[in-house]
Amino acid sequence: MNKRQFKEEYEKILNRSILFSEKARREGMLALEDELNISKVKQKDVFELALKFVIDGTDQAVIEKICLNLINQENNKQLKTLKTIQMVAALSIQAGENTRIMKVTLNSYTDFPLPSDTFND
Repeated sequence: MNKRQFKEEYEKILNRSILFSEKARREGMLALEDELNISKVKQKDVFELALKFVIDGTDQAVIEKICLNLINQENNKQLKTLKTIQMVAALSIQAGENTRIMKVTLNSYTDFPLPSDTFND
C-alpha cells in the first residue's frame, strides 16, 4: 500500500465516521443499524464490527479488547494504523464526541494536515 492508497482509505474511514457520528448524535445509536454493512461485520472489518457492538450497547472496554485482538493480527504497519483508526472512530461515535474532536483524534494517527473544515465555524 503506497501513501496515496493509504490516504484514500483514511479519508473513506474519516468521512464515513463523521457521517455516522452526526447521524448517531441526531437520531440515536439505533439509527446506525440500517447503515451497517453486515457482510463486512462477518468479515471482521474493525469499523463495522465495532459499530455493531456499539449499537448493541456493548461496554467500551469489551469492544476495545476485541478490536485490539484483530488489530494485533495485522502485520502490515499501514493496515494496522487504518484498523486502529477504525477502532478509535467507532469508540468516538459511542462516546458521542464532537466531530471536530473526532477529526483531530483520527488525524493524529497520520502525518496528513487537518481537514480544511476542521476549525471553520
